[in-house]
Amino acid sequence: MSKLICHQEKVNELIAEELIKVCPFQAIENKDGKIEINSGCKMCKLCVKNGPAGVMEFVEEQTATVDKSLWKGIGVYVDHVDGEIHPVTMELIGKAKELAAVVDFPVYCVFIGHDIRQKAEELLYYGVDEVFVYDYEELKDFRIEPYTAAFEDFVNKVKPSSLLVGATTIGRSLAPRVAARFRTGLTADCTKLEMKEDTDLVQIRPAFGGNIMAQIICPNTRPQMATVRYKVMNALE
Repeated sequence: MSKLICHQEKVNELIAEELIKVCPFQAIENKDGKIEINSGCKMCKLCVKNGPAGVMEFVEEQTATVDKSLWKGIGVYVDHVDGEIHPVTMELIGKAKELAAVVDFPVYCVFIGHDIRQKAEELLYYGVDEVFVYDYEELKDFRIEPYTAAFEDFVNKVKPSSLLVGATTIGRSLAPRVAARFRTGLTADCTKLEMKEDTDLVQIRPAFGGNIMAQIICPNTRPQMATVRYKVMNALE
């Protein structure tokens, strides 16, 4: 995070007028002799470079970081209806194995529901290293709070570096709540994913009506989370 600081003790009427003229975004205001920065500020720093010397200061605040070595593996949420696994899950497992190979991570699945143990075993045939099953009668039907609690328990115990969730109705409801529990980033509706050698997940999605492809990373938080659209990844045989 960064911010602009105005040294008010150096401001007079002439300096205030000069500062206001320097800003091309009309983000500097003089309110009763006090300089204030409004929401129009673009952090261009022209007021620091071209304004009166020593009046405006740009301060880069230290960002909290995470120990990435404590977070390993890629987790895939198993999207299902009454135990019938949604095909997007198989696509995510395929992509997770591809990403995991870059940094030598295991691939996990988290399966939440009731009477799902047999279906969970089938996932092992797709090359998943471990399947974590939350099988309780209370989880038979999707309800956001119990499912979020189970997902949170999985993350706390396993500490996966990245989490992939299908961009289905359930996935789009569940993923933001899990991200909020861990104060981490979430990129929605990704169409492409890449893994950097430092374990940062590059999450790529269309932006501005599809006119550009945005590349998003979360270098200072874990787990990294992304929802992925159906039929954009290749499912494993």
